[in-house]
Amino acid sequence: MKAKKTRKGFTLMELIIVIAIMGIMMAIIIPSWGYFIRRARERDANSRAKVVFNAAQTEVTRVCNSERSTLNKINDPNTDSTLRDKLKKQIYMGSGEFYFYWDGKKGVKVSASGTAVDETTNNLNNGAFARAVNNITGGEGFYKIYVKDYNVQSVVYTAYENGNYKGTYPKSMNELDNKTLGDVRTTSIKSINDAIMKKLVVTK
Repeated sequence: MKAKKTRKGFTLMELIIVIAIMGIMMAIIIPSWGYFIRRARERDANSRAKVVFNAAQTEVTRVCNSERSTLNKINDPNTDSTLRDKLKKQIYMGSGEFYFYWDGKKGVKVSASGTAVDETTNNLNNGAFARAVNNITGGEGFYKIYVKDYNVQSVVYTAYENGNYKGTYPKSMNELDNKTLGDVRTTSIKSINDAIMKKLVVTK
């Protein structure tokens, strides 16, 4: 008797079914994998934004103590107008709003829209502020800081200037509404304006 031949391999139909199943699985896994990668990197950036926030608040408090006596003289109604104008030029941060941007190499005081403010005049103060923050953070990445009345309000951080993965604090990325989240993700950190920064603030 002839021995039965043992069938080896897959039939064409079986291969088609396997390929179809793999295609369905990939369609499910790949988007989910991308989502988990994004969330993981944003969580890391959130943590770094918090470090920048705390480091900045320490330096903001020091600046506040340094500028307090000058501000008191400016606000004193008995201060001569000429002297008041002179004293105002000595104020770097002051009461009200203050924005600071670190581009990975140098830091500058910026306006609400993101343009540098009197960069030459503020050169020494910009350097001192950046060094104080970066002594704690290590100077890694790019960040923007929003301060109001000598209190840090919010921070945006990213590892790369035009990086897709950003972190925010005190509201983290996963706490933002969809529009704000989209704005943060699609806007370069340098171009993030005051409207976005204010949406990251936690109101009590």
